[in-house]
Amino acid sequence: MEDAIQSSTSMITEAEPLEILVEEPSSVTRKVNVSIPESRIKSKYDTVLKTLVKDAALPGFRKGRVPRRLLEKRFKADIANDVRSQIVSESLSEAIEQNSLQPLSEPKFVPEVPEVPEIGSMKFSVEFEVLPEFSLPDLSAVELKKPALAVTEERMNLAKDHLRGNLAEMLEVPEIGDADDHISTDISVVDQSGAAVENLPHQHVHFSPEFNVEGIEIKGFDGHLRGAKVGDTVRIEVTLPDTFKREDLRGQKATVGFHITKIMRRVKPELTEDLAKANGFDGLEDLNDSLRRAIEDRLQSEGARLLREQAAEKLREVVQIDVPPSLVTRATAQLAQSVMQQAAQAGHKPELTADMVDRMRAASEPRAKLDAIVMRLAEKFGVDVQIEEINAEVAMIADMNGMRPELLLSRMSKAGQLDSVRADLLQRKVLDRVVEQCKTLEIDEAQWKREQDELRASMAAQQPSAQVAEPTGGDQAIPQA
Repeated sequence: MEDAIQSSTSMITEAEPLEILVEEPSSVTRKVNVSIPESRIKSKYDTVLKTLVKDAALPGFRKGRVPRRLLEKRFKADIANDVRSQIVSESLSEAIEQNSLQPLSEPKFVPEVPEVPEIGSMKFSVEFEVLPEFSLPDLSAVELKKPALAVTEERMNLAKDHLRGNLAEMLEVPEIGDADDHISTDISVVDQSGAAVENLPHQHVHFSPEFNVEGIEIKGFDGHLRGAKVGDTVRIEVTLPDTFKREDLRGQKATVGFHITKIMRRVKPELTEDLAKANGFDGLEDLNDSLRRAIEDRLQSEGARLLREQAAEKLREVVQIDVPPSLVTRATAQLAQSVMQQAAQAGHKPELTADMVDRMRAASEPRAKLDAIVMRLAEKFGVDVQIEEINAEVAMIADMNGMRPELLLSRMSKAGQLDSVRADLLQRKVLDRVVEQCKTLEIDEAQWKREQDELRASMAAQQPSAQVAEPTGGDQAIPQA
């Protein structure tokens, strides 16, 4: 038995080699020409047929007992398709592995997958995109700037106010007058004759500058309601819009009434020793120290982000490469999805016109170029992203949005969004490595803000306002809390 195994292994090892020729039509395209020797085709034919003989069951024959010639005649086309599919797939994988190629796009057969010849070798060619090669220039002279971010009194006060907001309670109050007021009201709309047009009982509205009811926009809404008490009815004169559902009333005067039934206010507590201890701190001093450390961590992360953004821009400037079209297409699709999601959240349903897609594609090219550079540098630096890092990132996003990590992970996985998380993490890690090779200059925060204002003004003057902005992971704003 051992001799038989060794003999079989020897036959596989000594299989006649493929003839492989790799061409480079461009810096981002490879054409792989493969010639499969006749001996390999016959061997694959025998393997496919043996499997069929073993599993076939035809009327009048027991399973595994159908004559080989009968199967060859009856399933000739199916056998040929299986042989072609398997031998082409295996040969292509072998050719790619032997030449250390890493396709970015799906291999495209040129012109198409050939039929299996009855005699002789089988030849086919495929084309696919690859990452371009480039030499990373010396970055030791590249200067990156970082603002000297400090924990200021303003940042501490904002952090304290944010904490107070998280600890706020909803309390019933007698009179409207605060931006955090939530109002329960019965809403009515009557026309000029006093006839009822709409009755909307038990509505909940927020005390805000504008309000919309049944398409009727009320500007200065907070000014009308300020000072109103429970039991009061506030009446506001309006002009019904041209889109109002009753055509006979469009453009006419009407009165919208708000009968106040309840007022709830979000009341922020004062930060005291007792409150600090009730929330797990040793006291007010311990609470303040915790806030200060949190701000320091946030500022440190923000400083690193600003350096990464500058490093990314420097890479785009100094590295000259052709960008694989598939990366531009992917970046354009991601931008389009982001734009559509933002529009949907704002209550709009825009259609992607050809002009919009063209502008998105142009805006996506810098992102696609950075993606290509990052992917190649990840190989050079030996940088990768582990599943634990993806889970940790998803958990952080879930915490920021008040969701359970496992629920968000499931949703993102089903939506195919984890690849984007991985790509963002990979980019972050690679850019951190690039920053390490650059020279970092720390400057005064006020000077940083002036330079950023000048940069934004310069960019605004150079670019038309209608251009689609490229998402870069955040602007250059400095966090206050």
